[in-house]
Amino acid sequence: MIESKSFYRRIEAAFTGLHEVHSELAFAEQLAPRLLHQLAHALAVAAVHVYERRGAHVERAGAWGAHSPDLAAELAERFMPIGDQQIGELPWVGETRAGRIGLLNAGEDSDAPLIALILAPPGELRGTPSRSELTSALTSLRYAILQNLHRRELEDLFEQARAVQLSLLPPGRPHFADYDICAMSVPAQSVGGDLYDFITIDAETMALAVADASGHGLPAALQARDVATGLRMGVERDFKVTRMIEKLNRVIHRSGLSTKFVSLVFGELEKNGNFWYVNAGHPSPLIVDDKGVHELTVGGMIIGPAPDSLYKLGFAHLDRGASMVLYSDGVIERAIEHEREFGMPGLSRWLTDWREGPAEAAVHDLLERLRRQDPGSPFEDDVTVMMVRRPR
Repeated sequence: MIESKSFYRRIEAAFTGLHEVHSELAFAEQLAPRLLHQLAHALAVAAVHVYERRGAHVERAGAWGAHSPDLAAELAERFMPIGDQQIGELPWVGETRAGRIGLLNAGEDSDAPLIALILAPPGELRGTPSRSELTSALTSLRYAILQNLHRRELEDLFEQARAVQLSLLPPGRPHFADYDICAMSVPAQSVGGDLYDFITIDAETMALAVADASGHGLPAALQARDVATGLRMGVERDFKVTRMIEKLNRVIHRSGLSTKFVSLVFGELEKNGNFWYVNAGHPSPLIVDDKGVHELTVGGMIIGPAPDSLYKLGFAHLDRGASMVLYSDGVIERAIEHEREFGMPGLSRWLTDWREGPAEAAVHDLLERLRRQDPGSPFEDDVTVMMVRRPR
């Protein structure tokens, strides 16, 4: 009789450490010898075969363990479909010229490769499972295969999302006039919806942007991609800032993605310190200078919900010795949850303390302080920080 707890541990061990593959056949060929090793005693498995289906034919792709006959022709006759009818259901336990076998799909589709567990003849190994026990074991194994394939699909999606996000983020240390600029972004999950960007308009002007698409993961990353593309196209076509944001708002509103809400600060920084900007529902950037700390609030509502939203153009000036920080709400939300160290008052104090400090060191310091607020815990939301310092 199969000991359930031990059996499931052996199934888990068979899937542990599988390498990434890009086909169900390669997956089956990698899994087969592991199943032989883990299930030889528990199910009296003497050999494992992998069969590939090709049209109306079956071919053996690999065999591991004790020598046993090729069952390709027998399996084709028993399991390949005729017309629209499938002969035989899987998983299947039955007698073949190789002896008793357990047969199951190594994928989701009806044409997925087959894995055949060939049992030792009675008497060669003790504990040979009954037909019902083997059928139950195959059902569990089939479930484990599907779960593993689904996990790999999700990992592929996350890798795609990560690639999308990394393609959006430019190097965090752009060169513009004598400004000291640094930006960093830390996603809450493998990928997130935060975005920062630097776009050189001409020798006298650089565009700065920080955006936050609602949600996390692939949908948010795709929405952030649309925002970055829209901003870059608008700059290339020399749109006025407000017109560009209004056009982008309509595009996001029509988006078929599940996340349709994007907060954004976009501005054009001139070499002389002038900063023309639009704040579309985003946490207010802060500027610190000899007169104190100022919030940049002019603009309009968050992008996406209302296609006819209008936006106003704001203006600020970075004097010599002034610094500005743009950030996503992950900075202040983590603070609100944990002792409010970096609520808006705390963030203002931090910016004042770092007014004369190097931009890169300032950003690293802020991220480290946020991490210390709840050591060992990941950020609840994506965190993005951009520091812009104009030396004296």
